[in-house]
Amino acid sequence: MKTKNKWIMGSSLALFAGQVVGTWLLNRKPQVQENTETTFNLNKDFPTIHPSSYIHPQASVMGQVHVGERVFVGPFASIRGDEGLKIHIGSHSNVQDGVILHGLKNFDHGGNITENTVFVEDEPFSIHIGERVTLAHQSQVHGPSRIESEVFVMMQALVFNSYVQEGAVLEPGCRVIGVTIPHGRYVSAGRIITKQEEANRLPEITPEYQYYQFNQKITDVNQELVTGYRRQQ
Repeated sequence: MKTKNKWIMGSSLALFAGQVVGTWLLNRKPQVQENTETTFNLNKDFPTIHPSSYIHPQASVMGQVHVGERVFVGPFASIRGDEGLKIHIGSHSNVQDGVILHGLKNFDHGGNITENTVFVEDEPFSIHIGERVTLAHQSQVHGPSRIESEVFVMMQALVFNSYVQEGAVLEPGCRVIGVTIPHGRYVSAGRIITKQEEANRLPEITPEYQYYQFNQKITDVNQELVTGYRRQQ
């Protein structure tokens, strides 16, 4: 067989294999499963996911997790409600590629461990994410943490044991640990905030800020993605 023909046949086989794998991935069910039984939690809870949301086949969602309406969960995202119990993701939010949501153990033998719990309207959670929140690629939210609506958590940012109020922006690679980020403030890229005094002095978001209303654009795009991928299912 001539070299040209071998190349054509090899390319055709590679294209066919790619199509087969691509179709398999699209049709593969997401890794959505109940948590295992443990000494601190005898219940096995299956995630509740609104039928209008989209979970990528290579994402993992397990345990006490609630996903609201029209949420986008991208590939390799991990949402684990098995140690820190009750993770809530509000409607129209997006959890992008490689995002991790996980919490410290906050429940033991029928009772909450208060220091590892956030309370929203007197209801206990490990992590509570509001509506129209963006969790960008490889960001991490580790409970106990609460993020209010319209917050933009950018690439590789970390939130741990913190409360991020409405409209805040956490720029790429920043770390927010053990503090409350006030409404409408931003944390610059790479900055580490561990003291409330630092958080209180964070700059306010104004129309001149480079990421002003950027979260709205990102959430609008992800709403289109939800519609498109749901159509393909």
